[in-house]
Amino acid sequence: MKKTIKLAVVAALALGTTSAFATNGDHMIGFSAKSRALGGTGIANFNGADAALTNPSLLAKSKTTNSFSFAGTMFSSSVKVKSTDGAPASSGNGVSRTSDEGMSMIPAIALSHRLSDTLVLGLGMYGTAGMGTDWRDGDAPAAGNIGLYNMRSSLMLMQFAPSIAYGNETFGVGLTAIVQYGALSIDYDTHDGKGNPAHVGNGMSNDFGYGFQLGGYYNPIKSLTIGASYKSPIDMEYKDQVSSAAGAFGYGTNPNGGMAGYSDHLEQPAEFGLGLAYTMDKMTYTIDAKQVQWKDAKGYEDFGWDNQNVYALGIKYQTDLFWVGAGFNYGENPVPNNKSTKLVDGNPKHNTHGDTMNLFNYAMFPATVESHYTVGGGYSVAEDMTIDLAFTYAPEVSDTVSAKTVAVGDITTKHSQNALTLAISFDF
Repeated sequence: MKKTIKLAVVAALALGTTSAFATNGDHMIGFSAKSRALGGTGIANFNGADAALTNPSLLAKSKTTNSFSFAGTMFSSSVKVKSTDGAPASSGNGVSRTSDEGMSMIPAIALSHRLSDTLVLGLGMYGTAGMGTDWRDGDAPAAGNIGLYNMRSSLMLMQFAPSIAYGNETFGVGLTAIVQYGALSIDYDTHDGKGNPAHVGNGMSNDFGYGFQLGGYYNPIKSLTIGASYKSPIDMEYKDQVSSAAGAFGYGTNPNGGMAGYSDHLEQPAEFGLGLAYTMDKMTYTIDAKQVQWKDAKGYEDFGWDNQNVYALGIKYQTDLFWVGAGFNYGENPVPNNKSTKLVDGNPKHNTHGDTMNLFNYAMFPATVESHYTVGGGYSVAEDMTIDLAFTYAPEVSDTVSAKTVAVGDITTKHSQNALTLAISFDF
């Protein structure tokens, strides 16, 4: 069973070979074209069979016996870093680089089947999260010319989600069992202080994790839906990734005065969410609010991430033949500027914890974008077939943090995103 799931996941991940598609932290703001067009909302507004990972109870609102959808999101992320140190004095002492990450293709497949007037089953496979950068420039880092350590990182997550929902015109409840596959690699180049190059990294590590999502909805009146959802944390362990990357910077190397080593756990955090959706004639207005608990998640807690509040708004105009919509999504940056002066290995001549974490967070895993503007629409090309399209734009954000004690100086990270989602849905 585990091998079968892994083969299916790898096949889906093969649609894209890059991973720099962090949005709310490392999470996609939505999975279907309808959800992404409406700001990533979906806790109270039913967008189709992909409800399994937004609010599984909404599957009970499906109007047909069967529903099937396939979506692909073409995702482009621009990440630029400029440092004030790390290069020879003759070149100005700093480097300016653009991450060599190409476009990602992120799949989402969902289906549902109505068993009775009140009971619906669902099944889906989704690319749900990821992030990463690639700062390789072909030069071997050396003393006085460390650059950005030729850092390259890649995190990819996919969730397989069978679900069940019970509901009627007044209320509903739903449950999704989640099987998550993750793959992580962290590599960089350094030197031993004597002019000899040294490589840190062990290729790609992968793991499976398990969790669940609960959801419910209530309709006090026919036109108003109130939704709530909870997603459990999902613990993942990537052998020799985080521990090796952190260890080379001194974590866990001095038990007498230094900081402890890092584990290889990188847990996807718990989420709580509430939503409202109001329909008036051909118009729908929807709003979601949720908290992503990065601060309490293994691994992200070590890297100093904060809990993240996410707010999403959407508006849609619908006729029998087509729909158009727009939205906005805001998730505050969960990655703080770490100003800790604690010495990693206890040696006052070596790196501080704050500077080291800033290098990792802002150069290797820059999940810093906050605002997303979204628009989309769909057209019924046949009685049982609809084509939907959504575009998401996250404007550039710029953050400057210190990484002086890891020989990079101050680093300024600029990050922006664009995404286009195309979906085909069948309802019969």
